[in-house]
Amino acid sequence: MVDTYLNFQAGSEPVVVPARTAGGWSRGSLLVGGAAAVGIWVAPTRPLFVLSWAVLFAWACVRSGVGGQGKAARVPVLPLLAGLLTTGLALWGSQARPLAALGAAVAGGLLPFHLWWEELRRRLTRQEYLLLLLCQPGVVWLHRFVEANPTALQGPLGNGIQVLFVTSAILQAGLGLVRKEPTRALAAISLSQSSLLMAGAFAGHVGWEAARTLLIATVSGSFVLLTIAGLLRDTYGIDRLAPDNGLADVAPDLHRLFIIMGWLFVGLPGGLAFFAEDLLFHALLEHSTAATVGFLFAAGLNAVVFYRVYVGLFSGPTRPELRSMGSTAGRRRWLVALMTAITALVLLGGVAPALFM
Repeated sequence: MVDTYLNFQAGSEPVVVPARTAGGWSRGSLLVGGAAAVGIWVAPTRPLFVLSWAVLFAWACVRSGVGGQGKAARVPVLPLLAGLLTTGLALWGSQARPLAALGAAVAGGLLPFHLWWEELRRRLTRQEYLLLLLCQPGVVWLHRFVEANPTALQGPLGNGIQVLFVTSAILQAGLGLVRKEPTRALAAISLSQSSLLMAGAFAGHVGWEAARTLLIATVSGSFVLLTIAGLLRDTYGIDRLAPDNGLADVAPDLHRLFIIMGWLFVGLPGGLAFFAEDLLFHALLEHSTAATVGFLFAAGLNAVVFYRVYVGLFSGPTRPELRSMGSTAGRRRWLVALMTAITALVLLGGVAPALFM
């Protein structure tokens, strides 16, 4: 089986480009990347965290340079340099720690370095890109850094990074408005939410608590929404938003999960994200009026982007050919069960947020 992606260029027809052949190497790659991602989240010591970070970025660079053609075969330089800068400086003294944090911010997609995330999306397989998107290595690194060094990025440097993160969130939300592919639009929301939560991490103790909680909600929501988009593509061949997709009738299970998790993901009252964003708003308000206004604008745009994706997938009349393409495969059933459990946890977080703080 061969994973492919569509390469759209202005004034040309879509071209299907082979990305990677599935098999033992692909499964082994996901295991390596997954192990590194787990290490980034739970490593108890700095050396183990640095090792996990280095392995993950080496994995991303190698995988993005394997199996491509022409430019796609080149290893992306920016994430490699950002990873090396971050891991190297993290082993030095306190004077180098702000530079290490800047390296992690670059790796996490800080404006204008969000562009390399798009390059990785084109070069990695869908499963590999989903793993990297859910892992949020730069964001997790900055979280751990701010928690361990709460005063290291105070002053002009911290304020500048905060404003850049809010600007990055607005930019990603704007990109989501023009994306035609569901996965790209949803990925833009995820990166926008990640930028917002990192802006809060620089807003004192309350901002840190809100950012950590919003990170949990962001990862949970991204996993459910992107998994549903992947199932719709595999089952019904849907890879473009259109007014006649109308999948609400033919995929009611995915429709229910998508609309519930989607609105919770962008901050609808009742979910974990709503609680986190409320805390984040008050934390930002005490530090920067400009960042607060940008936060509200980006959050509103993210809701608009989600609604646009929802309408393009599930609303409207259903094309006749889609009605005969349903699937009852076991893989879909257990994925729906898993996504239902995750959605229930996000709802539980809205009722009892202390469980996640």
